[in-house]
Amino acid sequence: MEILPQLFSFAPNVLKSVKTSEYRKLYRDVIIKVTKPIIDEVINVEDVAENANDFRHNLIRIGISYDLVHSCLHTGEWHAVPAEQREVFTLLSFLRILYMLICGKGRPETVNDAIYVADMGLMLGAKVLVEHEGMELDLLAEVVSILTKANKLGLSSEPPLKRLKVDIDDSQKAVCEAPILNQPTLEYFGTHHYDRREPALLEGIIEDWPALERWHDPNYLIAAAGERTVPVEVGSQYSSDDWSQRLVKFKDFIAQHLMEESAARNVDNEQDRAYLAQHELFDQIPTLREDIRVPDYIGRTDTNPRIKAWLGPKGTVSPLHTDPGHNLLCQVFGSKTIILAPPDSTPNLYPHEHFILNNTSQIVDAKAIDYERFPRARDVRFRRLELRRGQVLYIPPGWWHYVESLAPSFSVSFWFD
Repeated sequence: MEILPQLFSFAPNVLKSVKTSEYRKLYRDVIIKVTKPIIDEVINVEDVAENANDFRHNLIRIGISYDLVHSCLHTGEWHAVPAEQREVFTLLSFLRILYMLICGKGRPETVNDAIYVADMGLMLGAKVLVEHEGMELDLLAEVVSILTKANKLGLSSEPPLKRLKVDIDDSQKAVCEAPILNQPTLEYFGTHHYDRREPALLEGIIEDWPALERWHDPNYLIAAAGERTVPVEVGSQYSSDDWSQRLVKFKDFIAQHLMEESAARNVDNEQDRAYLAQHELFDQIPTLREDIRVPDYIGRTDTNPRIKAWLGPKGTVSPLHTDPGHNLLCQVFGSKTIILAPPDSTPNLYPHEHFILNNTSQIVDAKAIDYERFPRARDVRFRRLELRRGQVLYIPPGWWHYVESLAPSFSVSFWFD
């Protein structure tokens, strides 16, 4: 129960937050009713024993509201979900965690469940900033940090995992049909590539990242985030019928899909291949965020890039698609085959007609195109390259790109305007 006083200190901020929007007013009565007991009195083990029914009733009230908002978040298209709904989900996630811990009396399994709820809140909710000791903090990120520290104290030691085998044969120079720039000046990059929207392979700009030395050790990743829940894609690629998504523990994903023996089983079985793709892992796990730096080339136009993680075994594929913004794709370990095509190739790349996939080509394998089915693709001038550890590929908006991992691989994308 030692962690409860730390979490209780955030409760007054919940009452302030719930009054600031019309949508929040729908849940205000419930939120105030379950928050005030925490603010009005210090809850200890004796309180839980004496008032067990009251605490359980409050947990049920929160659970009903939580489920209602959760349903709203999954109705319609994700990009159309109002920010206020996501913010209320964050507040209810916080309160659900408090009452789970109160009713569970701080048992280790309850802490694990609370971490799961926090992760769901971080993935589906919106950031709610709270003032604490003179600083503005992300509510759920701070809560999960407290929970994770408490949880580590009770974890049993397990034998360490072997480092990932991500070595490649670099005796031959990699194919690269894009300009290679070694630490270009911001002015040169901006004038010749950003402004002209021309791809480039950048070298020497992420060599100071601690991630390059740390992340290919699975024990480091598990120590940082092993008990956390993350979304993974399962199947050959997201545009295929066999594709699905699952929520898994980060440590289980690494053990079952990245380690040599398990990865070897999945290489030829595309339906079992899992990929942590396009996930905002670094908002969820700030410890890993500390191992990377935002490249200076982004700050020229955008000080707040969207940072995405891409982690998976050999053979993971992102089909031929476009992104709406600029992209710096940074390779931390492993290597990837990348095939590019310019925006004016769009009519010849057969985009899906459905609006959800209209940024994705119907061509399943850009390495071996079925020209009988897609004859106009013969007119496309593709550019091929291999992205290796420490290299960064600049992909301008509208450029088509196919990506396939040649080994276990961890990449970081910075999407910017």
